[in-house]
Amino acid sequence: MSNSVLHIELGTHLHGTAEQVTYLINALEHYDDLSQHLICAEDSDLRHTSFKHCTTHTIKYAGGSDFLCVKRLLEVVNSINPAIIHVHSERGLDVWGAMLAKISGIPTVCTKRADTPETHFSFYKYKQFDAVISISQGVQNVVSLHCEGVKHQCVIYPAVDIKQYSQARNRAWLNKTFSIPDNHFVVANFAQYISQNGQADIILAMHDVLNEHENVTCLLFGEGSLKDSYQSLIERHNLGDHVKLCGFTDDVAKILPNIDILVHPSYSEGLGDILLQAGASKCAVLSTPVGGIPEIIKHKETGVMMAPGDIDGIGESIISLIETPEKRAQYAEALHRYIASKFTIQRMAEAHADLYSTLILEGKEQA
Repeated sequence: MSNSVLHIELGTHLHGTAEQVTYLINALEHYDDLSQHLICAEDSDLRHTSFKHCTTHTIKYAGGSDFLCVKRLLEVVNSINPAIIHVHSERGLDVWGAMLAKISGIPTVCTKRADTPETHFSFYKYKQFDAVISISQGVQNVVSLHCEGVKHQCVIYPAVDIKQYSQARNRAWLNKTFSIPDNHFVVANFAQYISQNGQADIILAMHDVLNEHENVTCLLFGEGSLKDSYQSLIERHNLGDHVKLCGFTDDVAKILPNIDILVHPSYSEGLGDILLQAGASKCAVLSTPVGGIPEIIKHKETGVMMAPGDIDGIGESIISLIETPEKRAQYAEALHRYIASKFTIQRMAEAHADLYSTLILEGKEQA
């Protein structure tokens, strides 16, 4: 059996999990004793990513209900015969990945990225995996309840490309692109338009913010089922001149250095890649102590915390940071130092390489 790893990531856009997978594959290319393959969806952005020493395979994938994807995955697995399978995506793929592990008999790793509660039946899913990686202690606290008997359970933090997210400030570009008056303070959020991400709370909090400071613009980047609902909420509170639904963007690294505060009032969060990116960009952060977020944001040290759903707290915190620029700078610098030391691509890759080596050795001993 060769020392090969087959990564499986079936997300559509090249952000979040897909971005983490590209970081990992590129970093592991420096390990001469390890070869890599990747399965991605045929309609994904990831399929166009060029890797030096990783072979990309594409399959059709119609989402979490596409049970026929197991057959397509198995065809690739049989053609490669990898030493390790690593299931990265959670769009139903954790279930199909468990079935793939059961059928193939190949040691399989599952990365868990969300802290959402699961049913008791999840035990049967996780028991098929040889290793379950959680991206934060907060996630592991949830998933470990269903992982009795899984030999390898570990926390491996995701990473951020500090260079990619350390672009020069260009506020004139931001103002022109999003029609922001030159004298405006800018707060922003980057997340799917779904209830657990708290955009409605930001919209409602902006009413109080604007009562104190008229020169504030709020940019909400994302896509999702609640877009029309959020637009109606903005219009109902006459916030259209100050709160803008900007849709999905690939320019996160370019936008972050130009905003004044990232507001991330999530109700549930595995860790939050956007928080790592904000730290790399030296952007002040407001967030909530849920999931793995407290492992990044320390209240009044690397950012400001408020309780989930605390609309008044969001407004008061934004106002406070508008009025204390020295605090914004202090939190942003502290977060940058913390991210740059703990969430590096090299550290993430080393942790994965160690786990892969252990699983490959165990596989050879059992062969």
